[in-house]
Amino acid sequence: MPVISVCSPKGGVGKTTVVANLAYAFSRAGTKVIVVDFDPQNALRLYFGLPLNDDRGYVTTPHNDWASACINIDKNLYMLPFGKSTKEQRAALDEAMAEPDFFKNVQGGLFNNPNILVIADFAPGYTQALESIASVSDMQVVPLLADAASISLFSQLMSGGLMDGLVGGGLGFYIILNQIDNRIKLNREVQDFCNLNFKEQLLGMIHRDTSVIEAAGQQMAVFDYNKNSAAAFDIEIIAKKVAQKLGFVVNKGTMIINPLRKE
Repeated sequence: MPVISVCSPKGGVGKTTVVANLAYAFSRAGTKVIVVDFDPQNALRLYFGLPLNDDRGYVTTPHNDWASACINIDKNLYMLPFGKSTKEQRAALDEAMAEPDFFKNVQGGLFNNPNILVIADFAPGYTQALESIASVSDMQVVPLLADAASISLFSQLMSGGLMDGLVGGGLGFYIILNQIDNRIKLNREVQDFCNLNFKEQLLGMIHRDTSVIEAAGQQMAVFDYNKNSAAAFDIEIIAKKVAQKLGFVVNKGTMIINPLRKE
């Protein structure tokens, strides 16, 4: 199964929320999903009901098999937290990930597993993890806001690179415009620009929706918090596009041909 890297040059774009709700969408539909947190803030776990005092994570054991550290959240859904860390532990982890083919060899059981969809969340900007995982990543998803700050990044994306060219490999990068609000003129203009210039590389747009924030506060999927949520509908459409573009391989008894089938 593929590895999806969710990354962005900017913070505050809802990247971690996108990761969590995409994982919920796929797992609810029958796909086995593992979400991996590569952000030292260690916040992704909070979207999956893990308590604040749960310090578990892989950061302290860079050369161990990370698959054994995955936490079962729900049927088909697993979480691999970054963990509580010191500066020295983070430096040791970066050094380990910089080794050639770290994700193919040392962590190949997790990142080259044909029965698992991996969705990885990264800290904003360049990180060693983002560079190293490029060897196994099948798609890079770049959430941005439809605002003035994101406009400056579009020219870099149109030239085929972002963050020193780290967004590439596999199927390349795809954009999600998050928290769109059609009441704002600039917001509408950014949407029009992306539709015109990125075409198939624009996975979709997610409406600004208070249900997303409220669901995160309750540590649950937006689908479960409010089934009529506009954002939930947007995320499901995006998940279907991701599955189509990646063309999930069917393994008898373990996978389904359409991970978002209706039960």
